[in-house]
Amino acid sequence: MNLSIEKHDNVAVVLFPESFLDTSNHEEFMREITPILQENSKVILDISPLQTVDSSGLGAFAYCLRKTRDAGGGLRIACVAPTIQAAFKLVHIERIIGVHDSVAEALEAFVAG
Repeated sequence: MNLSIEKHDNVAVVLFPESFLDTSNHEEFMREITPILQENSKVILDISPLQTVDSSGLGAFAYCLRKTRDAGGGLRIACVAPTIQAAFKLVHIERIIGVHDSVAEALEAFVAG
């Protein structure tokens, strides 16, 4: 999967490189994201390539949220495609995870608190 990471002060920006996150690749995502979450309490997931997500993928996002909150930080999701926004609205994920149009907006949200 090869997640790429950029650091912006104390925030890790992780680019999700696939067009789908589902039962076929969520375990690989979890394996790769876990060390990142262990080292960074504030994480932004840039999911711009993502076009399809299922319940396993949504569960993976919930896992990331739990890990970052347990470490005293938080999770933001940026660059959400319309198909993914529809899935997020269906399960009300925006109520528990900050969803932003851009990485810059997500970074500003971390700065604002």
